[in-house]
Amino acid sequence: MAPTSAEIRLPEWLAQRPLPQAPASDEACMALAIGLARENVARSGGGPFGAVIRSEADGGIVALGVNLVPASGNPVLHAEVVAISLAGEALAAPGGATLFTSCEPCIMCLGAAHWAGVSRIVCAALREDAEAIGFNEGAGCVELRAEMVGRGILYERGLMRAEAGDVLSAFARSGAAIYGPGR
Repeated sequence: MAPTSAEIRLPEWLAQRPLPQAPASDEACMALAIGLARENVARSGGGPFGAVIRSEADGGIVALGVNLVPASGNPVLHAEVVAISLAGEALAAPGGATLFTSCEPCIMCLGAAHWAGVSRIVCAALREDAEAIGFNEGAGCVELRAEMVGRGILYERGLMRAEAGDVLSAFARSGAAIYGPGR
């Protein structure tokens, strides 16, 4: 019989973490996303990626995500997809939502942000940083990003890039498997 359901289960260390209550600045949201990625690597739970969704109506954080691909065996559970999935209806709230991600979204995650109606994307490490350690971010990212920007989605690259690059480097040095297309 074919599977009939799938589940997103955050690691216990993250599931028990309360969401910050006060409005969060761009830098605080990015520091949180990078910190989640760093902890995910340190705990050998998944890939070196973290994501945060912030409501622009009140500045509150509505969802957190980490990469769960190696831990779950589910190839779509990238940090951005996890955070978007957990944010749910908050993504449609007036004022929009910003996705903060420790690394520029791959084509799948960029597509998920597009379909979810994210109004702004802020990333730390760049696509080329992830590809430099062996990840394959997928063709079409540049074109989809340009289309989204053309429709008014704000897209910002490189906020706290060095800090996020350190997490990618630590992951590469750890000897953990690089996963994805062609692997």
